[in-house]
Amino acid sequence: MLGLAPFYRNTCGLAAASAVGLATLTAPALAEDVAAAPTITATLDQVAGDAEIVIVIPSLSGLSEAVASFATATGIDQFAPEFDDGLGAFKRQMGWIEGVDDEGAMLVVVSGLADAIDAELNDQPTDGPTAIMLVPVADYAAFVSQLGGDPAADITAVTYDNLDGYQTDGYAKTLNGYAVMGDTREAVEAYAGGEKGQAMVEALGPLVVEYLNGGDALIALDIATLAPTFNAAIDLGVDEINRENNDPDNGLPDSMRGTVQSLINLYEQSGRILVNGTDQLLLSMDFGDAGLGMTISSKLTADSELASYFAPAADAEGASASGVLLATLPDQPYIYASSIDATQFGLTAVAEKITDALGGDNDAGFMAMYRESLSVMKDVKGVASVFYAPELAAMMAGGFYTSLTVYDIDDTDAFLANQKASLDKLGELKVPLPPMEAGQPASEMTFTTTYTEKALVIDGTDVHQFQINTILPPEMMQQFGPMAALMGNAGTGGYIAAKDGKVLVSTVPDPQLITRGLQAVGNDDGVGSAGTIATLRDNALPDDSSMEVYLSLDGIARTANLFLPMLMPGAGAVNIPEDLPPLAMGGASDGEGVAMRMFIPHALVDFGVQTYLQFAPPAEDDGPRNGQRRPRAF
Repeated sequence: MLGLAPFYRNTCGLAAASAVGLATLTAPALAEDVAAAPTITATLDQVAGDAEIVIVIPSLSGLSEAVASFATATGIDQFAPEFDDGLGAFKRQMGWIEGVDDEGAMLVVVSGLADAIDAELNDQPTDGPTAIMLVPVADYAAFVSQLGGDPAADITAVTYDNLDGYQTDGYAKTLNGYAVMGDTREAVEAYAGGEKGQAMVEALGPLVVEYLNGGDALIALDIATLAPTFNAAIDLGVDEINRENNDPDNGLPDSMRGTVQSLINLYEQSGRILVNGTDQLLLSMDFGDAGLGMTISSKLTADSELASYFAPAADAEGASASGVLLATLPDQPYIYASSIDATQFGLTAVAEKITDALGGDNDAGFMAMYRESLSVMKDVKGVASVFYAPELAAMMAGGFYTSLTVYDIDDTDAFLANQKASLDKLGELKVPLPPMEAGQPASEMTFTTTYTEKALVIDGTDVHQFQINTILPPEMMQQFGPMAALMGNAGTGGYIAAKDGKVLVSTVPDPQLITRGLQAVGNDDGVGSAGTIATLRDNALPDDSSMEVYLSLDGIARTANLFLPMLMPGAGAVNIPEDLPPLAMGGASDGEGVAMRMFIPHALVDFGVQTYLQFAPPAEDDGPRNGQRRPRAF
């Protein structure tokens, strides 16, 4: 196992090293035609029946060419020229010059992981899991001969270099066009393909198979088999944390033990829901003509609690696509934007689960405040939020976090009343704090809140204003100095208004922002319907996404340009190209499976490269190149 560990780690590195920021604005090759299915099925037929983890590169040359195209398109090749021929560099490093089938699929099959973890949990000796590597070969004799092996032997000893620069000893045999390699003679001799390709495909389900067929590098995990072991690990971890929390000598104030216990309960329940609700898990990476996507998809365990949180779009009555709700917020430069359709993702059920986990004896302090904030989500059908790039004037007035959030809800009056009631309860809350220093008395943090109804009337819509101030004890104010203002003493607040079945909430008391927000609610032509977001949604994210998140380097760069004159005098501003697309993430479910996908456009990577070159330090001693910008070596 130890000998192969550097190999399969670095095998994935052929693809993972390129994920320094990638993606595409064109549709990724996800839904291959039916003819592609037998190829991946036949490859998976080489997997042993007891496999728990399978790493697959469907085509060595295909991945290498995709990485080379990506590196050239984004400018990363000037930092890492080896990406131009990643497969060739890999083969030279491993000493696999002869006999490899460059067009073939390579696999790493891991078994015995559950047994190894169980042994560790029970303080028993273990040799660890078994990893078997299947290298596609066009000429097995030439392949093993260059590694010092005997091609005529049923099992032969071989030696090769790994990417860490150390030699690895192992054994090899030939099987179905592969060189089967492992650490021990026994493991290699016992290895046999399971002819389980079709069974694996069926076990994954149609949503997950979509990403299986389109992936350039894949990792599949049999969570159902590993679940008992993972649950045993959770048991052990929770027992240890509980012992620590209940230790009277651990320095934790008694007033906070209940809060900590609630958090322990929450994390325990969350872990079990994920483990018991996931049948199969697939991590996939796919390159398109203009970038790379990375997807985590899973087949849900039927009738599990986790499965109950998801509903396919076609079955969700009144479902509003997440992008539709995001279109009700103003289209202007932003840092991040997110939206979730609660009719497809069980936001209400999740909120109730968290509320129950944080209940018990914790009816005061932070837990009470958090539970109260969750209570407003019980009737929400969807929520979208945008954090806009702040303007200099707003920042000087303490309005750095300039955001708008819109809630889709049937009873807006009840929602507003709930928000006001939550503010009133917050104003009565006293949170005990541990002493700042030994010997000092315990202190408390309090809040003051205000809620002014009809502070504004905008185009016939009543707009209410709220304010929250956190009152820190004097000793904490003295300890943190100016930082205390960032912790809440400067206060936060904004506006809240209801229109057309939506509730709009701002985090700054800016009349112009809330006015633009109310106008966008009526027109539905906001940020979610515009430009690069709409393009990414259509071409790069899962169909019928119930969750979307966009991170904009455009907005981040605009914000950075406000500070650069102070931090780097004379450096100039970041050059921001027009229509710079954001990093995009989306999630969808068909009721049986879930897919969460991240997509980073090529243009985004190129922008990062160009920005680095713009601000890179001058070369110190490059001869004729002296005075030019020097790219950092990756």
